[in-house]
Amino acid sequence: KPEKSNALEGAAMDDAADSVFAQVTLTAAPHAKNCEVLRFSEEKLWTCGVDGRLACSSFEGETLGRNWAQRISKLSTETPTAAISSDGRLLAVAEDTDAGFQVWVHQLEKGRMNTSQKPRNAGRFTLPISHLSWHATLPYLCISTDDGKLDVWWETKTEESESKGTASRRQLLRGETHLGGVRCAAIDPQLELLAAAFTCGQLVVLTFPEGAEKHRSNLWPKAVSESDNLRLAWQPNGQRLALPGSPSLRLLPRNFGEIVELKGGHRYSTTMAAWSPSGDVLASASFEAVALWSDDCLRRIFEFKAQPTSFAWSGSFLAVGAEGGHIARLSATIESCNEAEKPQEEEESGSADAPVDHQQAESQADVVQDEPQEPLIFKPAVQGKFQPGGTRRGRRRLLAWNDHGCLKLVISSSGKQRVVEVKYFKCQDPTSGRELKADGVEIGALGPGLCALASPSHVVVHLASLGTFWTQSSFEHHLPGEHIEAVAISRSFVAIFVAPFRLLRLFTPSFIPLGVLAMPMDILSMVACNHLLFCVFQARAKRDLRLHFSLFDVEKQEKLSSGRLPLSRQSTLRWIGFSADAQGPQPLALDSAGILRALIQNDEWVMSVTPQSWVPVAELDGDCKLWPVWAENGVLRYMEVRPGEEPKVAAQRLTTVNYKLPVSLDGLDADKASGALLKHFLSSKKIQRDSMVRLFEEHVKLKDQEVALDIARCYLGGHKSMKSLKSLVQSAEKAGLNDLALRLEALTDLTDLTDLGTKKRKLGATTA
Repeated sequence: KPEKSNALEGAAMDDAADSVFAQVTLTAAPHAKNCEVLRFSEEKLWTCGVDGRLACSSFEGETLGRNWAQRISKLSTETPTAAISSDGRLLAVAEDTDAGFQVWVHQLEKGRMNTSQKPRNAGRFTLPISHLSWHATLPYLCISTDDGKLDVWWETKTEESESKGTASRRQLLRGETHLGGVRCAAIDPQLELLAAAFTCGQLVVLTFPEGAEKHRSNLWPKAVSESDNLRLAWQPNGQRLALPGSPSLRLLPRNFGEIVELKGGHRYSTTMAAWSPSGDVLASASFEAVALWSDDCLRRIFEFKAQPTSFAWSGSFLAVGAEGGHIARLSATIESCNEAEKPQEEEESGSADAPVDHQQAESQADVVQDEPQEPLIFKPAVQGKFQPGGTRRGRRRLLAWNDHGCLKLVISSSGKQRVVEVKYFKCQDPTSGRELKADGVEIGALGPGLCALASPSHVVVHLASLGTFWTQSSFEHHLPGEHIEAVAISRSFVAIFVAPFRLLRLFTPSFIPLGVLAMPMDILSMVACNHLLFCVFQARAKRDLRLHFSLFDVEKQEKLSSGRLPLSRQSTLRWIGFSADAQGPQPLALDSAGILRALIQNDEWVMSVTPQSWVPVAELDGDCKLWPVWAENGVLRYMEVRPGEEPKVAAQRLTTVNYKLPVSLDGLDADKASGALLKHFLSSKKIQRDSMVRLFEEHVKLKDQEVALDIARCYLGGHKSMKSLKSLVQSAEKAGLNDLALRLEALTDLTDLTDLGTKKRKLGATTA
């Protein structure tokens, strides 16, 4: 019997979900009795049932029409265990044969199984296969069995290598008796971790392909193989793991820190979880309902009369398979409800507290709609940690790449051996380029003539060549009980950020302690140059997507600058670094929208123009075709890559793009410099709303009415908000600038949001 939460929690759920509760109309599936949803793509649905057939159906209005069916296994009383790869090219099926329980991988052509091609044997086992799951993007198949075995099979690239006996399957667990059977398993999207749930109630996370244990915890009560389905799910960026199995859905971070519990969506114990392809919506299922979450908040609850048994996402729609051979298609279109960025007046209207589910006409769900409004799919930007110049995927990847050289990590096909290839660009010593042993190395940093390689709790600094100061070629340091998350190195110091206590430890290259700083937020990335250390942080709360920075002078032991790091709307931070200019190192930041910003310090005329210390200096290609490497003397050097890909090697020939500050200090007085910078700042296409308001208020305080009016014009053209313009008028009246308030009211009267171009011409004539 499903586990039910206590009465108080159930009552709280009733109150919280009163406005988001909805009924669902189920549609008959093309199978008798139970069925499993395997894939959902472009209005087509692939399912399998107890009849042993793979069926393809299409949604036609409110009905589900059957296109074709094909037998994939023999007739049985249970639904066969099967899975289709993310690209729809491979079908894995578990079958009970006289020789044991086998897993076959079939080739699919246009959705159908190719019967002319012989299926490949992915493994033979003693006890039944409990679960099959594919990697989110790659042809890696995870096989779980009732006797505790956990295997990963991947597709061999060519037929020749397969005929030579090249292994395409790795056994991570051989069946430990105290763990019991494997209920389900999920492969990390970054292909580094594998999470498995066992019948003993334990969650075990292993590294791939080594199979080393990374994490273990007791999360569920003991179960038997015939228990309800349990399906784990990794977030598409690999940062969190959704853990069903209790009335509250639990989210485990990648660093195995504090678990976040999502409450209020279910009365009974959850059984499944699945993230949308964009990672912005999380679906969970229990005995009686399916709940949709976004931003760690409950958005919608769909009540089911039959227990949901399988999920499949397609864009913003979710296909749900239920007991009794039923199918439902749910719309997961959700309006943004980020309270941290909502003005106070919008919260009073109730829009932040009323989640919206915009069902389309062909939806199968019979739900009570909110008042019609323009649908908006909320796709928040997901920011991940990174090392500047480093890549994340592949057995040959870059740990660091900058003006000093490159670090390349090479992992053997077995995954047991790791070697780091070091190459220095500016070192004349021919022995500087060499290979280093890198057991367990995950992070690397490169400096002038030295590099740092870090495993989870161990750091080694290697020198390119011995000089008059150094007496040995390498130094190492252990940090027991701490997990290294970021490393930066310069000629005079090594910076290490460790979790879970969020400490920034500073050492000399020979690991003589220089100091320890306690940070209020989690590290995102950091880079060093000469005596400077540039760090970027992000708040642990997932609602707060804002980034913060700190610039330290390690030699003087002081903080030079700190504050908000501005980003373009709906963008993420791609790269940070220093520009080696004649005036000294200057911090740079590049976001995914292609805006390159420079940190301006100790310039009073700059701070008088804009409250931000970050000034846009260039607008590059924003579709991630540019892979920045380093910058010097107003030139950014980068490598051209395809969208969504990473460079495989550190190319010697790089493309360059020039950038510069909008004004130069030489030959300009403060008034002309301020005017030029203001013009550049206002013309930036990616200016943020809150920055514009603060800029207006700063010039109102300075009684600079003409500049404040120019800012209001730019704000009017960029944001089209009558309510915000009225707030600017109120700010001018409070400051005693009645003339400015009257001119702003004239702008407000001329504003027509339906014909903005015509009104701008009138606005220019009135101002003249």
